[in-house]
Amino acid sequence: MSTKFTTSDAQEGLPEPLTVLLEAASQSVLQTLAARLRARGYGAITEPHLVLFGNLDCGATHAAQIAQRMQMSRQAISKTLRELQGLGFLRLEDDPDRRNQKLVVMMERGIQLALDARSELRSIEAESSDRIGTDAMAALRVALEKAWGTGSSQTGKTAK
Repeated sequence: MSTKFTTSDAQEGLPEPLTVLLEAASQSVLQTLAARLRARGYGAITEPHLVLFGNLDCGATHAAQIAQRMQMSRQAISKTLRELQGLGFLRLEDDPDRRNQKLVVMMERGIQLALDARSELRSIEAESSDRIGTDAMAALRVALEKAWGTGSSQTGKTAK
């Protein structure tokens, strides 16, 4: 059972750990995104599907790369990939150059899902900006991009 690094004695008067707040925000966005995509006709899409889908490259990705990125077992990733393949979002192909490797290739339905998800994420971000304020959202974006954006180290070190 997770304590989220808190205890009842330690919680009094202390703010929530930032990791708890970031995870709550991330889960809220993911749940909202999944619900909206289901309403758009992607009825069987789940949050785990979307998390995995967000780790695909344009073109082809090796299943082993996805497992490494997500820090999950190949078996767990394979199960979710088979589900996504069954839903028509992607296909799994044998890699002709690497034995025992599978290539994950997005199908047209998967590309459309990615486009629709991007559109919904923009809407969710705009709604979040309305909730916390435009200035706060801009400051949050700057801080997160500075620390973990694509131009900075992805190892968790903060940018200087």
